[in-house]
Amino acid sequence: MLAQTTVVSGTVNASDGVPLPGASIIVKGTAIGGVSDFDGNFSLSIPNATATTLVVSYIGYKSKEIALKGLNQNLIIVLTEDANSLDEVVIVGSSVSQSRKKLGNAITTVKSVALVKAAPVNITSSLQGKVPGAQITQNSGDPSGGFSIRLRGPSTIKGSSEPLYVIDGVITSNLTTNVTNLNVSAGDAQPGQNRMVDINPNDIENINILNGAAAAAIYGSRASNGVVVITTKKGGNFEDGPELFYKSTFSVNTLRKKLDLNLQGEQFETVANSALSGRLWPIFGFDPGTGELTTYSNLSTNKFDVTRYDYQDEIFQTGIGTDNYFSMRDGNDTMNYSASVGYLSNEGIIKNTEFNRFSARVNFNHAVTDWLSYGVGLYYANSRSDEKPDGNVFWSPINAMNITNNIYDITQRDSNGNLLAVEPTRVNPLSIIETFDITQNVNHFIPNAHVKITPFENFTIDQIIGIDTYNQKGDIYIPSYPYADVNPAYFDQGFISTAEAKVFNWNYDINATYDFDFNEKLNSNTTAGYSFQASKLEFDATQGRDLDANNIPTVDLQTQPIDTNLDIFGFYLQETVSYDDKLFLTVAGRVDGATNFDKDNRFNFYPKVSGSYVLSREPFWNTEGAVNSARLRLSYGEAGNLTAISPYERFGSYSSNDFLGETTLAQNSRLGNENLKPERTKEFEVGTDLSFFNNRASVLFTFYRQNIEDLIVSRILSPSIGGSTRTENVGTMRNNGIEFYTSITPIKTDHLQWDLNFNFSSNKNKVLSTIGGDITVASVTGATPIVREGEALGVFYGTYYAKDESGNLILSGTSTTGAPEGVPQVERGDLATGVAQRDANGQPTGEVLRKVIGDPNPDYILGIGTDLTYKQFSFSMLWESVQGSDVFDADKRTRQGVGLGSLAQQELSGELPRGYIAGIYPIEEFRIEDGSFVKLREVSISYDLGSILNDSLKNVKVSLIGRNLISIDNFFSYDPETNAGGQSNLLRSVNFGNVPIPSTFSLSLSTNF
Repeated sequence: MLAQTTVVSGTVNASDGVPLPGASIIVKGTAIGGVSDFDGNFSLSIPNATATTLVVSYIGYKSKEIALKGLNQNLIIVLTEDANSLDEVVIVGSSVSQSRKKLGNAITTVKSVALVKAAPVNITSSLQGKVPGAQITQNSGDPSGGFSIRLRGPSTIKGSSEPLYVIDGVITSNLTTNVTNLNVSAGDAQPGQNRMVDINPNDIENINILNGAAAAAIYGSRASNGVVVITTKKGGNFEDGPELFYKSTFSVNTLRKKLDLNLQGEQFETVANSALSGRLWPIFGFDPGTGELTTYSNLSTNKFDVTRYDYQDEIFQTGIGTDNYFSMRDGNDTMNYSASVGYLSNEGIIKNTEFNRFSARVNFNHAVTDWLSYGVGLYYANSRSDEKPDGNVFWSPINAMNITNNIYDITQRDSNGNLLAVEPTRVNPLSIIETFDITQNVNHFIPNAHVKITPFENFTIDQIIGIDTYNQKGDIYIPSYPYADVNPAYFDQGFISTAEAKVFNWNYDINATYDFDFNEKLNSNTTAGYSFQASKLEFDATQGRDLDANNIPTVDLQTQPIDTNLDIFGFYLQETVSYDDKLFLTVAGRVDGATNFDKDNRFNFYPKVSGSYVLSREPFWNTEGAVNSARLRLSYGEAGNLTAISPYERFGSYSSNDFLGETTLAQNSRLGNENLKPERTKEFEVGTDLSFFNNRASVLFTFYRQNIEDLIVSRILSPSIGGSTRTENVGTMRNNGIEFYTSITPIKTDHLQWDLNFNFSSNKNKVLSTIGGDITVASVTGATPIVREGEALGVFYGTYYAKDESGNLILSGTSTTGAPEGVPQVERGDLATGVAQRDANGQPTGEVLRKVIGDPNPDYILGIGTDLTYKQFSFSMLWESVQGSDVFDADKRTRQGVGLGSLAQQELSGELPRGYIAGIYPIEEFRIEDGSFVKLREVSISYDLGSILNDSLKNVKVSLIGRNLISIDNFFSYDPETNAGGQSNLLRSVNFGNVPIPSTFSLSLSTNF
């Protein structure tokens, strides 16, 4: 037996001699293999190695097959770069993989080194600016705030446009569950954390992003938003024993931009008694006849002296963060393991906010024989956040500042140390920071088990079972304020609540693949599979207000418990035919069922067809010329979206009632609809991949068209129908777009290399049809998004400026609308026709008109990255530009109305006419701001010290890192990258009390030992 075992060792290098750590070395047709260590070395013990072939691969390089001779040998393997990575094998399903050249659709791969170079605290932020076709938005600068990802634009009205996440074959939830905002009437907003915040980016080997329905059709009814396939790090066979790695990062979070506030030491009188004037907003006048406050008229021009304060100095802080990570990997030719632990602590820029995460991961893989292997994995994360209310409420720290005239010293206290009151009905911002106790605790488990069988040559069966389960608990305590006259809507007598969400998801997938060569040129690859996914959510909460001396609520508030179950099951068949390694055709179909639909509409068929043609494999192609490789690709696929309805939403709701001594059921306001169908995306995609100049440059281009059908909304009904709402399929929507990616290496020598990359994407969204006219949803502080035929999804609809035929503002004069003279006015006219009307003096008259006033959808997104390496020094930088989007900036108006805004200061100084703020206050178009920006997302400079302390520490690297350091924009408030609607798909780009995104400076040290 010993004589039949061959030891094969060696080194895997790039063409320039640089070792390639983490390269995959697999014995073809078996489960035996390993990975190279940090020096590119590997060693394998192979039974019966006569006529055996090694397959060596590395992301971004052409794979190489090496025939072994059955003898112990030491190899030096050189891989050449492949700018288009045509031979790279990518994972496209739970365990389904294909070489990139066979795919007819675009797939973006982001490797570990690119993910973690700028020390991100979560996976989502690590992808910003790096994926063509992806709009990744950080909705809040809170340390545990949520992110939104949209691949190729919005794909639903009522549901989620977030992609499906798959980690090592486990369908993983990125759900946003509100457990710390129960006292907020959020409507369609989805504030809070989403669960990708639990995943440690340092554990990730690579991420494959399947942008469109054609690429993701293998997932059927779950994949219309695209799929993010995450692969974690595995063990390997390392010659020098276990590979130990440690990384420590120290970070400082700071406020990137302060607002220009009104610091002029004056205040307009607003009532007859000037002693009371400082308590009231300067947009109000005083009616001497009635003694009542009035709007827009009788505005006093008298002023009195005041002291003004910059509340930002008391609310914001410099936050400190640390991130420590340790991993260990080892193995031999038949088994390997990888284990890691990490601890992150990150303070926010709002005082008394913090996010902490502990994570641990173990992966173990064992090749029992050359036909049987298995792997098990476990990930655990515990996170805790100390929060303050954030966005969409007037009792958040930033909104409490925005809505309080800054003529009060908010730091003053009484003899007992209690903070003093500010403007009547308002909350002292420091009361929120010092006394609100809001916490969130999460325990998250993701175990998985894989079994791979090769019963005979070229036939494999993969089975995966995975669990994604977590417990999320939130607690809120708002004490009674120690001062009177606070608005009862802000819980003047206190509030308390506790909420808990328990999520248990599991999935089982089995995939069988048979690879068969008809002859030397014609190959068939057949894959069939079955999957089952079950999801369970339990949510329960208690809340109450008006606390007694023992902090027991005297008023209980109703919270509806939730207990839902959803099963998704389906099977698919896929056939790929290859001819001469240059022509590839894939045909696939999937049948899916989901229990949130009626049995008659439960099962749906999702087809896919794609083709790929590698022109550069033709005999006439000169690969030594300027264009080294060229490929054309074409695909069509259909996928579904199940997020728009809850598991039981097709049923009507009923309540029990007593009638004539009997218990009866009465129909509630929501009617049922068992004819609902899943939303369906039909996508056509065409593109090309090119590489030039000895693979020193590459270009990838994609054009796509998506038609989304059977859009689901909760329709408001006529009372005569017998209910107020019903969930219905109501219309269609389209996304047209292009994606462009290019990489260039202008300089490449033994000591110096300079790489540049650009990604550009543009998506044009349009609602094609809606049944029953316009669809509106609950607004966030006056921002009313609308679904209207011919417009992009979620455009802002509201009042607008009155203008003349030349587009100039019509300033108020002698009209009877009550506005002060010489200030902008709201447009008026005929409501039935929407036509503006004028009186004899040319002033607006009639009813207040509304129209589309803004669009949150960007025109295009551009990412520009550069990497420069000179000997031991390396430098990288990433800029992202988002252009053409609008933001509904509610904070802009609020600050002016209370007197602390910069425009209010200009009115005080006479730069703007008296009454200007009163004039623009009801004009919602005034709140529309240009949301375009160019941001320095990442910048880092590193020095590789090599080995120190007698080689006890290897690959020692020191890095200085910055994130979000610069934003080039014209935004009136803190940051155009914001959303008080949270992760909502429809309520987007609303600025209302959100925490701005901080600038982060980090110092990182990493080493192997």
